[in-house]
Amino acid sequence: MIRFALRRLSTFPLILLVANFVGFAFAFYFEPVVSSSNPYATGEIILPPLFPEYAGYLSRFAQLDFGETFNGEPVIATIARLGFNSLVVVLIALVLSIMLGIFLGRLAVQRENTRVSSWLTILSTMGLASPGFYIAILLITGFLLLAIYGPGIVIPFQGFGWDAHLILPVLVLMVQPTVKIAQVTGTTLVDELQKPYVKAGIGLGHTFSTMKNRFAFRNVVAPILQAVAYSARLMVAELIIIERLFNWPGLGKFIGSVIRPAGFFDSVVMTPPTMAALLTVLVLIFLLIDFTTLLIARAVDPRLRMDVHAEAGAAT
Repeated sequence: MIRFALRRLSTFPLILLVANFVGFAFAFYFEPVVSSSNPYATGEIILPPLFPEYAGYLSRFAQLDFGETFNGEPVIATIARLGFNSLVVVLIALVLSIMLGIFLGRLAVQRENTRVSSWLTILSTMGLASPGFYIAILLITGFLLLAIYGPGIVIPFQGFGWDAHLILPVLVLMVQPTVKIAQVTGTTLVDELQKPYVKAGIGLGHTFSTMKNRFAFRNVVAPILQAVAYSARLMVAELIIIERLFNWPGLGKFIGSVIRPAGFFDSVVMTPPTMAALLTVLVLIFLLIDFTTLLIARAVDPRLRMDVHAEAGAAT
């Protein structure tokens, strides 16, 4: 396990360096493109060579100078402040999605069926086919109708607050991950319950519920964790749209604001240090999600650890 973790961690620095350079280069060449499409712009922007500029950025980076955003705020302070707002929403939505998804997946597996119940198939098909912005619009419309014609319950759908403002962003982020986790839980459980050891256990006197919940479920934790990792990555990717729809001051909304010009008479709000830091943080989040998921899967599933030991033995 330790060797596997160290091997995975050793690839992080190179991947993060590449992401950092790509983000810096994208912002570096972005300003002339935007300025050339501005009918009120005059003159031609002449850029210095990229690599000396990036080398200077890395030297300042090594001195813990991460640069500033377009409004003069330190990049690291901006990312920490907005990242916390996004992290809370994602964690709440992810925890609720895991709990509800596993519950629905296990509920859809009945003894008399050799496949997942049809209601879960319909639910997962509809949920996975609906993009986040479409779900957001439906929820906003539904809560507006509830406020007008219902008992007068008003759910805010714009702005920031650690109260009812969390409800709609969390619900929108939950939909696709919940049905994905439920689908994977149900299908893998059905396959696992067809194996001989389950039938043998039932023949020895164990109930179907015991075999499903105590033995079969443990053997399908690894694919469920992969679905959880997919769900976490999906939530992070959807933050750009969801936070702009609900005007939530998080990292997703900030990313959406820095990749566009502020206006004809304003400067471009993106700076190379800002974009480099943002892309590096996003890639680091995805790497940590995959790394954590793989570690947990190997910890709970001995078969994965046996595969690693077999590969190590073959290599020696």
